[in-house]
Parts: sequence; structure tokens; C-alpha cells
Amino acid sequence: MSLSFKIALAINCLGILIALILIISDSIRQSAANNGPLLIATVVFCGWVGGSFMLYHGGYKSFASKMAWLPAIPLLGYGLLILLFVILKPDMK
Repeated sequence: MSLSFKIALAINCLGILIALILIISDSIRQSAANNGPLLIATVVFCGWVGGSFMLYHGGYKSFASKMAWLPAIPLLGYGLLILLFVILKPDMK
């Protein structure tokens, strides 16, 4: 498995894990009345990652890698933006 594909899958799986943590914590605290759209998006995203994994092992390595990087690039950008906010601690007055 190529390193690029592994990185993309790791980013995608981290995004799925964070979404599942949010869904479970909201349902335990019962703070959100409607988590349906986030749950549906998470299930679809799991299917997307699973599909790219199956395509990679089916021999379509280039297409599967591009498919894995498609949602990973925005997730990576969002993560870097959050990391910059934590590190720089901007004063938004």
C-alpha cells in the first residue's frame, strides 16, 4: 500500500472518528435534538472510505488514491486551521 494512500485513509478515518465521538457524546448528554444529518453524512463517508479501500485492493490504485484524497484535503485544511487557532491564540476583540 502506498504511503500517500495510507495518509489519506488515516485522515479520513480520523474525521470519521471525530464525527462518531460528537454523535455519541451528544446522544449521551441529549443536548442535540437532531443528529440525523450528521449520522447520515458519517455513514456515507464510511462507505466512501470503504469503497476507496476496496477499489485499491481491486487493482484500481490510482483512482482509489484520488478518491481517498478528495475528502481528505478539506479535512486536512480544516485540521490545520484549528491547529493554527490553538497555537497562535488570536485575540478576536
